[in-house]
Amino acid sequence: QAQIINLLRDLQTEFGLTMLFITHDLSVIKHISDRVAVMYTGKIVELAPTKELFKNPIHPYTKTLLAAIPIPDPNIQKKSVIFEGEVPSLINLPSGCSFHPRCKNCKNDCSIIEPQLMEISKDHYVACCMSTS
Repeated sequence: QAQIINLLRDLQTEFGLTMLFITHDLSVIKHISDRVAVMYTGKIVELAPTKELFKNPIHPYTKTLLAAIPIPDPNIQKKSVIFEGEVPSLINLPSGCSFHPRCKNCKNDCSIIEPQLMEISKDHYVACCMSTS
């Protein structure tokens, strides 16, 4: 996998290519992307430059995904990350924020208002009711 990623990165640099790389493995994204869009139930919930996203994740889903990345050192113990609740049906999404049934920070507005992407710092966008409070 590392060889393929290095090849893609080299091709990107050599030919000035733009790539759309889709993965569930955020540890790979860190090495191949300049900008990351995190999606939940088909909607972008956070968009930021890669370094910014890893340093300052805002959306609860992004935070949980990043916390779930394994540390490649057997001497370091990391607490297991478990998503609470059930993944919603994509044909019958909950009202409001689709992540609210699984969110530890959920407030009343989250089940009513569908948050829109808002710029919270330069080039860092988040769709979360809690990011504005």
